[in-house]
Amino acid sequence: MGSTQKPRPLVPGSPAIPGHGGDRGYGGAGGAKNLRVTGGHQINLTLATYNGRTLRLDSHLAQLEVELGKIRWHILGLCEVRREGEDTITLESGHLMYFREGDQQSQGGVGFLVNKSLADNVVEVSSVSNRVAYHIIKLTDRYSLKVVQVYAPTSTHSDDEVEDMFDDISRALHFTTKTHYTVVMGDFNAKVGVQICGESAVGSHGFGSRNHRGQMLVNFLEREGLFLMNSFFKKQPQRKWTWQSPDTMTKNEIDFIMTNKKHIFRDVSVINRFNTGSDHRLVRGSLNINVKAERFRLMKARLRPTLLQTMTGSETFQSNLENRFAAVETTTDVNQNQEYVVRILREEGSRFCNVQRKGRKSKLSEETLGLMKKRRENPPVTSSAKRALNQEINKHVRRDLRCSNTLDIERAIELNRGSKVFVQSLGRSHLTKLTTTSGEVVSSVPVVLSEVENFYATSISCSQEWSRIDLREDSTNSNHRSRLGFGADTAP
Repeated sequence: MGSTQKPRPLVPGSPAIPGHGGDRGYGGAGGAKNLRVTGGHQINLTLATYNGRTLRLDSHLAQLEVELGKIRWHILGLCEVRREGEDTITLESGHLMYFREGDQQSQGGVGFLVNKSLADNVVEVSSVSNRVAYHIIKLTDRYSLKVVQVYAPTSTHSDDEVEDMFDDISRALHFTTKTHYTVVMGDFNAKVGVQICGESAVGSHGFGSRNHRGQMLVNFLEREGLFLMNSFFKKQPQRKWTWQSPDTMTKNEIDFIMTNKKHIFRDVSVINRFNTGSDHRLVRGSLNINVKAERFRLMKARLRPTLLQTMTGSETFQSNLENRFAAVETTTDVNQNQEYVVRILREEGSRFCNVQRKGRKSKLSEETLGLMKKRRENPPVTSSAKRALNQEINKHVRRDLRCSNTLDIERAIELNRGSKVFVQSLGRSHLTKLTTTSGEVVSSVPVVLSEVENFYATSISCSQEWSRIDLREDSTNSNHRSRLGFGADTAP
């Protein structure tokens, strides 16, 4: 039996990486082959970083989720979140959101959005400072991925503050839970430019010129053994810049994605048709991680019958299976018999479980979505027109959210759900940090769960012990009353 030979995957900078942007013919590496990515289990992830300027209001977050619905993504790092406090929340969409406020109220701050398909794989999320946050994704039982999000000081801040930020990144890399793969990304407010003197941390496809902060960043990369992945993939100039000045005359590349294992990246590019009104553009990287592990541990079951389906349709399901299996002609080929069984189970299971899921209805009106589409596909040219369109969109989004919240409150009143629904926050908050009995603050999910289990186990054992003491006291009092001539149930 002949087998089809799998084509070897291309390395960064090769002539064409299908579906990942870039024009054909702008290769660089030519016919080189990446021997690291071969057969085995492949894990494909899409990471992105974005400075949206603000997510302070729910209307800003609603716009962001609409734009994310138009692209492929798994993890999104956020800069200038501008929300108060620090929290981890499951949004109504199912996505997981973490944020920490900046050094001043309603300014700065970093955060993450993790796609709902990966939310259960997050084992740790925390921050080192108000400029550096990280979270850890469990890929397999053996391998994990640490993603560090950074928002660097602007040019108005001193170099000492930048060095403090680099120290915070180093702490996130070395003094938190160790992982095999690490990605650092964010808005670094630095221009790295092209490669100088064969630098290993910078590739041959840089953009623009280097400034002082850019050299500080390169020195940090060399010291930590990280690679600036934006510079390892050749793109047209219009697919490189990540920030533009208000007059649109100056365009720089200051948002970057870095890693300690550059072979896992298949592409890094700017997504042009992603617009929430920011002067930054979203930078997205595609990862392909080859690990030999149990894929089913990371995959969610697609066929999940509801309780009603199980109660009402189980007999029909069994009958259909019996009829299908009875019609199958068995052969001596074990593999073919297995294929028949698997196909029948999948077909009947899909019909029984009704895997067609209804999409979540958007809170935004068609008019608002149309304005956002206009901003995304045909953005205004002048700054005044951009500002006017952003203001109009924000106004419409706030109106739509007010209408949606009003309907939710009216529905809650009709169902007599109580007043708590009126003060519901953005989403369901998570317990991500805990102080142990020894005074240590832990943020790893397994450790937090272990501490909670120990607490309740201790509480239950203490409660049982007190119950035994109470029983012994009751028995002793009863004996005393008997000796004094009183009945067991008679008070003296």
